[in-house]
Amino acid sequence: MPARLSDRARSDLWLLGLALAGGVLDATSYISLGRVFTANMTGNTVLLAIAVARGSGADAARSAVALGGFSVGAAVGVMLIASNIDPWPARAGGALLLELAALGALLVLWAVLGVAAIRYLLIAVAGSVMGLQSAAVRASDIRGVNTTYMTSTLLNAIARLVERVRRSPVGQDGPSLPGAAWLTYGLGALAAAVAVPSWQAGIVAVPLAIVAVVTVAGRVQRNEVT
Repeated sequence: MPARLSDRARSDLWLLGLALAGGVLDATSYISLGRVFTANMTGNTVLLAIAVARGSGADAARSAVALGGFSVGAAVGVMLIASNIDPWPARAGGALLLELAALGALLVLWAVLGVAAIRYLLIAVAGSVMGLQSAAVRASDIRGVNTTYMTSTLLNAIARLVERVRRSPVGQDGPSLPGAAWLTYGLGALAAAVAVPSWQAGIVAVPLAIVAVVTVAGRVQRNEVT
């Protein structure tokens, strides 16, 4: 039992780290790449619909590229999820490793070429990053927590809070992981909003470092099991 609790605690930590990375990259994309989301496809779909209704081709193109990048990343990520019995995140090692490579490419391309010349390429790469991360998190055994979109995560946090109040008015069960993920995602977005004007492309190093840690953790975990 203690080993399983330890594994669950580590999984929770990695999920929160990825939520932070998702918040940072989504806010960065919206601020720097032209008011487009690369993680939150609900909001991005709304932005695309508004752009089409208003006849704004450029806005529609940015949203469409983000949706396409996310979809491709998600599809590839799902294909890379291992079908073995490795624990998470080791089971999602392939998707996380490709996400890491895509984040590295995003950082280098943006830093070297800037946004104006390759805006759509950056949007596509950032979207694929978040699609890969969504696929990796989907492979987790922990349900009710997403790290790239927060609507269902917030709903689960509220539902669990209501259930806990019904069972225990003093709230002895402790904080909810979905609630913590929502808050962490928001803090990541806030940090990006503050840092982007000064850091520019350098802000991508934050999600890059987080995904690197989770990827390495998965490798270590696989070695422990074997």
